[in-house]
Amino acid sequence: MKLAIEEHLKCDEYPRVGVVVAKSGEVLATGHRGETRSVHAERVALRKLTDDEIQGATVFTTLEPCVELHEGQEIKSCAQLLIDSGVNEVVIGVLDPNGTIYSQGYRKLLENNINVSFFNRKLRAAVEEETFEFGDIHKVHGCGKRRIPVVHSGTELEVQFSEKDERIINIKWATLQPAHGCVDLSSNNGAVRVASGARNFGDISDPMIFRFPSHFARMNKGMVAIVKPANTTFYVLIQLVEIFENDIIFKWEVRNDN
Repeated sequence: MKLAIEEHLKCDEYPRVGVVVAKSGEVLATGHRGETRSVHAERVALRKLTDDEIQGATVFTTLEPCVELHEGQEIKSCAQLLIDSGVNEVVIGVLDPNGTIYSQGYRKLLENNINVSFFNRKLRAAVEEETFEFGDIHKVHGCGKRRIPVVHSGTELEVQFSEKDERIINIKWATLQPAHGCVDLSSNNGAVRVASGARNFGDISDPMIFRFPSHFARMNKGMVAIVKPANTTFYVLIQLVEIFENDIIFKWEVRNDN
């Protein structure tokens, strides 16, 4: 597991992924994302071995192996590659938060009689912190843009004012309905206001001019909302940028409440 993390830290692109292939206590091959351009880390490592060497091996990967993202995909997914290769076990660092992949690679391995286990909690935490460009996927600060999954009961986020200023407002994305082009943004009761008519954050000079506070806003692409719970000293502007089957892209900006 530690050797896989060492490989993972060699990556100069996100998400970082490191892989080690071992058998009978011996390391047979390693690989990391970016080692070979546009080739996933699992494939990089397995290409270094013969079919006989791979048979019965254990693969340690810091990120859940990917699955096919669309029907008729030309390149075999990493999960399918591992199944077809004859490995005996896959040890995973963290599940991929990409809503299209989340738990699907794990499930596919199990359904095909591959033994699956996970890194220990301490190492999982280390992997989580270093795998994704934004570190903790459940916390943002300042201003920016991010793609996040919205699966099952939704995704909760802490919006922190800045890296040094630890004031926090909690938000949640839920009830993603891609067929209808909408997703729900919620926070504390009465904290959310739709900035009706606003096209971007620069159009908003005072968040309180917008009436009808609510505990949630049903957001469509391009819509701007304001989140300001009672008794907070700052507020968050949020715009839904794009919506996908299992994910969204949103922008945010924090402002002091003057």
